[in-house]
Amino acid sequence: MSIVKHSPPLSLNEARSILGDDVLGPEEVSQAFGGAPTELEITIPFTREALITARQCGAMLVLRATRDNQGRALTILHLLDRCPQAFDAKLLRKAGYQLKDEWGIALEPLAASDTCDPGWALVRKDVLEDSCNLSYDEQEMAVERFVDLLGAPARRRTAVEGVYDTLLYFLAHRVRLLERSWDWSNSATLDGGYLNVGGFSPTGMQILSFSRAIRHGHLGVCPTYQPRT
Repeated sequence: MSIVKHSPPLSLNEARSILGDDVLGPEEVSQAFGGAPTELEITIPFTREALITARQCGAMLVLRATRDNQGRALTILHLLDRCPQAFDAKLLRKAGYQLKDEWGIALEPLAASDTCDPGWALVRKDVLEDSCNLSYDEQEMAVERFVDLLGAPARRRTAVEGVYDTLLYFLAHRVRLLERSWDWSNSATLDGGYLNVGGFSPTGMQILSFSRAIRHGHLGVCPTYQPRT
């Protein structure tokens, strides 16, 4: 079964009838970030059957935007500035990790440049259980198993996708995804670590980095699939 839609577009109401609150569309994006890609608001590039499969796989449907309605890029730093209360402030600029004694996401150039690609994406809401307590490379087998279940070429999220999706869900529903887990992204730091997003407790979301050899019982992968536009 192809997960991409080749027949008439699925409506937003139809998508919500399948996934309920796990659809974050133009209204949620506009309320949270002040903008949505208007050319992509209506067309949902998935079949009804694909969304049913996605629901069974623990996925949500998210409309990702690149800029707000003022034309400002929705980078990690812009999201931090827009919603500072949603992030763990003590970890933004100085925090020890595997590769440095002092580090923070605000010191990484990608935090000021990377944005999501605009369009609809499916993404698992929590990390795959069988991806935890594995090294970065070992986790790839868990991602491949999810690909087989979803029926589409899912991949790791980028760090900005992880921040965007998690923050959007919180602003829309006041529910913290990844409260006790961390999603290990494919975004590399300057010295070869890989960013992860999670630990979203009441003190705020954490953005950390680890070398690819680290293993942790709550560090896994939230695969995503976003068709090319």
